Amino acid sequence: MKRAIVFAAFVLATIAGSTSFASAQQQRLALVVGQSAYERNPLATAANDAGLIAQTLTSAGFEVIQGRDLNATDLRRVVRDFLDKAQELEKDSAIVVYLSGYGVQLEGENYLLPVDARIQRDADVPIEGFRLSDLVRSLQQAPAQTRIIIGDMGRDYPFPPGGEPIARGLALMEPPAGFLMAFSSAPNITAPDGQGPYGAYVTALAEMMRQPGVPVDEVFNRVRLRTHEATKGVQTPWDALNLGNTTFVFFEPNESAAAPLVREVRRIEDVPAEEAYSIAVERDTIQDYQAFLRRYPDHPLAKRVSALLAARREAIVWRRTLNRNTSEAYWTYLRSYPKGPHAADSRRRLARLSAPIAPPQVFEEVVYDDLPPPLPMVERIEVVEVVTIIRDAPPPPRPPVYLLPDYEEDVEFVEIIREPPPPPILVGVLPIPAPFPVPRYARPPREYYQPIAPITPRGMVAIPVARPPVLMDRPGAPRPPRGERPEPRIPRQPGLVGTPQPIPVVARPPEARPGVRPGAPVPQAPTQPRLPRPIPLAADGGAARPGRSDIQPAAPARPSPVAPAPGVAPGLPQPARPSAIQPQGNEAPVARPRPSADENRPAPRPQRPGVDEGQPMPRPGRPSMDESRPSPRPMRPSVEESRPAPRPGRPSADENRPAPRPMRPGVDEGRAAPRFEAPRPAQPAPQIRQAPQQREIAPRPGREFDARPAPRMERPAPPPMMRQPAPPAARPAPAPAPAIRPQAPRPSREGQRPDCRPGRPCANEQR
Repeated sequence: MKRAIVFAAFVLATIAGSTSFASAQQQRLALVVGQSAYERNPLATAANDAGLIAQTLTSAGFEVIQGRDLNATDLRRVVRDFLDKAQELEKDSAIVVYLSGYGVQLEGENYLLPVDARIQRDADVPIEGFRLSDLVRSLQQAPAQTRIIIGDMGRDYPFPPGGEPIARGLALMEPPAGFLMAFSSAPNITAPDGQGPYGAYVTALAEMMRQPGVPVDEVFNRVRLRTHEATKGVQTPWDALNLGNTTFVFFEPNESAAAPLVREVRRIEDVPAEEAYSIAVERDTIQDYQAFLRRYPDHPLAKRVSALLAARREAIVWRRTLNRNTSEAYWTYLRSYPKGPHAADSRRRLARLSAPIAPPQVFEEVVYDDLPPPLPMVERIEVVEVVTIIRDAPPPPRPPVYLLPDYEEDVEFVEIIREPPPPPILVGVLPIPAPFPVPRYARPPREYYQPIAPITPRGMVAIPVARPPVLMDRPGAPRPPRGERPEPRIPRQPGLVGTPQPIPVVARPPEARPGVRPGAPVPQAPTQPRLPRPIPLAADGGAARPGRSDIQPAAPARPSPVAPAPGVAPGLPQPARPSAIQPQGNEAPVARPRPSADENRPAPRPQRPGVDEGQPMPRPGRPSMDESRPSPRPMRPSVEESRPAPRPGRPSADENRPAPRPMRPGVDEGRAAPRFEAPRPAQPAPQIRQAPQQREIAPRPGREFDARPAPRMERPAPPPMMRQPAPPAARPAPAPAPAIRPQAPRPSREGQRPDCRPGRPCANEQR
């Protein structure tokens, strides 16, 4: 009875655990960058490797932000957008960053080079490259539980000859709390570029990620063994983790998976040399390498182990020297490694500290207590000989099965990685291989998300990748027969179900804060991320599900009701509006004429038969719209006709002018009359414009006359100083006049009515 109760409780706990996992999945975000199109020595597999990792992370439920062949500006922009998006994660989230390309180190800092980098000297590295430690410091502020940084950039960059030497490979880094740092090759040792479709490190990494239920530290231990075996000992990956008690797996095992085997911890001294060598490489520590050399000092594999030990010791000493950052620490390094890979970096640091470059005769050497001392008579290999020894040593043995599973077990994965990936579908998008099936005995993620490529010629795009198939196997059941792959929807793109779709930039309103009333300005609103929310894959792999992302399928356009045009009864055909027609499909937009000023005016009121007779009724007290418009002038009117009439209650402009002097008989009779004395007979001024009649505004009934002037609707007359006299030929000869004419005194205007000018009615008579 007790056994039955215990068994029932176990079953219920298993069901509850699976239900809780399905209801609340861990948020997962990844950044994948592949740099291959370098101006100097492009890489063959860097972009393919990044595409393989992106596809693997997508099948594990990660939202992948990717970039390919980015220059310096675009690389920093993608990283900035990724960091902004990482700030929205929950506290138990997981972040993975994979960087592939050329990487260089300088004074203990690692840099990823953009495709347009131009490195001529050591001072160009921090200017042209992207510093990896900046990314690590920024991710420390992200609310995540697990942060994995993978640097597949330990390749040999072709530096120009001359100048100060620069250390090869990548510098050893100490991961902060909550981080796992992994490099494709050991510190200070470069890795050759792959010859096949994918590199050896990425192939091993994608394979081990797919093992269900394997912890992340065990994943990278197996990656090191697999890469070391595939490259015949030339490439030995490195990793260091500081995750504490956090456990993370890429794929959760399902209920049908067998229980994980508890591996027995074996001592190197108690196993054969070949097995001891594999254990030492898997653990990758100074203590385990020294244990192998103590037990098998004369074995053929001891020389390779000594080289790996010498390279690791020098990398750790250099990291401790940088942390100490004193002249004594750099002098100690130069005395221990006068020709070491970081001797030039030590001299640069000493010059920055204004200390002598050469170590003095007597100084206090720095001793690092946490570093095991070298073995006497065993560790005799110089660090400059490490690369040569590693390449010339005999190939390592095959690891035992309990350390590394069989490579051919994941048949579907092996078939995909043996074929080269299809070419990229768009600039800035990584190559997309065929979709990887969910590993057998693994629980599929609750959601799959479309990868996002922020930098493309079409802007930010969402990539509708194919949904990973699920293979349901049970222990002991035969494998399902493998048939031919279905025909891809996109030609030559088996991993896509549609073309990349541009993502519209949607401005998110700032969230309301407690204590701030709605509508009030929010002080110091947080910057909204540029990237959208995760875009789930639908059952067919491409469409977005409503309510889960910022991108929703556009609703079909509904024809808006057209208001009846003026003078047209409802129900009759209405005149077409030019602005309501939009080009459809691939039709080019039709060029429309530019609207004139009259078209922008409001439409007139509906006409009233018998009253308007084709013209709108002017409002009382206001001039008509048509009357206020300037009419075309076939002939230039006289100056007096174009001059504005005086306004009621306001003195005319002519009244403020001085009165003309009186005509003197015999003196002024022979002078030509001014132009304003009489209008020209050929200009019918009253038929063109009747300015005085338009300004005669009758007062409103029941109210006194408003003395405010009416708005002027006509063009003002040019100022008097712009008037030009008539041609001299039209003037008659002037009569002889004395040389000096006495000026008549100007009469006083006090108590007198304003004088009248010749040829013009007086102001009092005009009123």
